[in-house]
Amino acid sequence: MHVERALLGSLLRDPRQLRQLQHLTKIEPGDFGDSDHVRLMEAIVEETGKHDLDTIDGWNALRQALEDFATSIGHDGVWLEEMAAASPDPTQSVRYAVMVLEGDTRRVIAHHAQRLIEAMATKTPAVETVDEHLDATRKVLSRLATRWKVDPSARAGASPALTAPNAATAARNQPAADQSTPPSAGSLLQRGLTALRAPFQERLGGVTHNAEDRLLASLVADPGQIAEVGAWLQAEDFTTPARAELYTAIVALDQRGEPLDAITVVFEASRDTLISSRQADRFIARCHKASPGQAVALARDLVEKDIAAYVQREAKRIVTSVTSTNARPPEAIATALAALDGLDGQAERWRASRRVTASDTMTYQPPAAAYAPPSIDPAAAAGTEPNARTSL
Repeated sequence: MHVERALLGSLLRDPRQLRQLQHLTKIEPGDFGDSDHVRLMEAIVEETGKHDLDTIDGWNALRQALEDFATSIGHDGVWLEEMAAASPDPTQSVRYAVMVLEGDTRRVIAHHAQRLIEAMATKTPAVETVDEHLDATRKVLSRLATRWKVDPSARAGASPALTAPNAATAARNQPAADQSTPPSAGSLLQRGLTALRAPFQERLGGVTHNAEDRLLASLVADPGQIAEVGAWLQAEDFTTPARAELYTAIVALDQRGEPLDAITVVFEASRDTLISSRQADRFIARCHKASPGQAVALARDLVEKDIAAYVQREAKRIVTSVTSTNARPPEAIATALAALDGLDGQAERWRASRRVTASDTMTYQPPAAAYAPPSIDPAAAAGTEPNARTSL
């Protein structure tokens, strides 16, 4: 808050520079982080417009008005004197204002990222809530991009042409720092499941992999469900490489129109990843007692947990980026915009997983089993004794 005090002190010592300062920096009272500083800046803006600062009488009237204001919020004239003394050089008010704006930019971005983290930390995060936070964050980033003259299409890692506001250019006369390339979400192996699943495992709270095994087995038992989950369930959603490869194999076999059974799936998955005998035996045994029609519900739970972990990770990355001492506003905004793109994609995948499928309806029919109910002749059935059994 030292910079805020220095700026307010500069205005207290020479309030005549307020109009030019606002013209150059577009700074507003809401850009201050301390509530008392916000209120003092509001008072300075309001009272400065009421008095003729080209006369000593106008200066004295302004000072008296500000002292009255300080008293009204629990301070006094000494507080204003200390505030004025906090400015080492009143002529550097533009520089101080740019620093205040930088602090506000980091603070606002971190605040909205933290809201996303908190929204996803609940036991049952709602897609609608996440969408609201994403929309609010997008609007904030758009406003900040305009302030700092950042191309809205710019993203971290794309070497965008970033420029600070006119006031920042005048105050710093420094080029924008190089952009750092954020880690990209590549293939399953590139993402590294060990690191990827650390927050996910924490969120699971000790739940076993039983649900994932049931999901895979249900897809084998009823391949018709693959089309229902294939648009939004990804291999990266599974918590181990073996389960991810088994799912990839199931999808590949289905796309090629080949028959699906446990043995074929294990063989297909072993082409790219070593499936141990223990893993294969467990999968085959699970397929033998699989229940058709369960995959969609199980896949939704898996995707929800994975997306929640992903959103939390990316939001924390935004917080880390904007709170770094080396992150200038253009860099912080570009990093947040890049992360927001990824979050938008995950939110869309989440919305897709919530759409009603055939498995959700009362008319769902599992595939024909080995045993088919016999057809009964209505005429013969009419003459059957009430307790007589139908001959098979």
